Amino acid sequence: MQSLLSFAALSCALLPCAAHACWDDAGRQYSISPALLFSVAQAESSLNPRAVNRTHFHVTHTVDIGYMGINTNSTMLKNLGLSEDDLYNPCKNIHAGARILREKFQRFNVTWEAIGAYNASCVKLAPAACQEARKRYAWRVYGFLTNTKAPPVRRSPPAAKRNTLNNARSEPVVPVPAALVSVSLS
Repeated sequence: MQSLLSFAALSCALLPCAAHACWDDAGRQYSISPALLFSVAQAESSLNPRAVNRTHFHVTHTVDIGYMGINTNSTMLKNLGLSEDDLYNPCKNIHAGARILREKFQRFNVTWEAIGAYNASCVKLAPAACQEARKRYAWRVYGFLTNTKAPPVRRSPPAAKRNTLNNARSEPVVPVPAALVSVSLS
């Protein structure tokens, strides 16, 4: 019993207790692995529920807020049924991120391209820059998911084995324990 209480206390110290169940709830509601949602949150906000990313404000006049880096674009917020203030609520933010990722999976199938598209909508990017941004982001999420780092140099495997985002639509994302994951994004 003591170890169970210690685990609960440690979990609450690492993540706000109120948000702890939200990962599982959102994963269940949108049929997405909570581990994948958590990895996206690591990539988006370093697990900071109050994070505000302003890096693209000068171009889009929007910011990304919370665990899942939800964009403040008014059309997107209206579609989600949320206000900008709602994005600071950890559970609403996690559920919004799960819904957005589910929509990307519906558009691009359950692929690394869809995960890249979660971060890079490419409204203002040229096609090549868009693909590069999506690939970079997918590698980042993959690294968090598998507790590994993206390779420092771009590898080019033989064409028959190439699984880049250019042809990733045939490469499904099946989040499993890190020891069992073998997905290539090179």
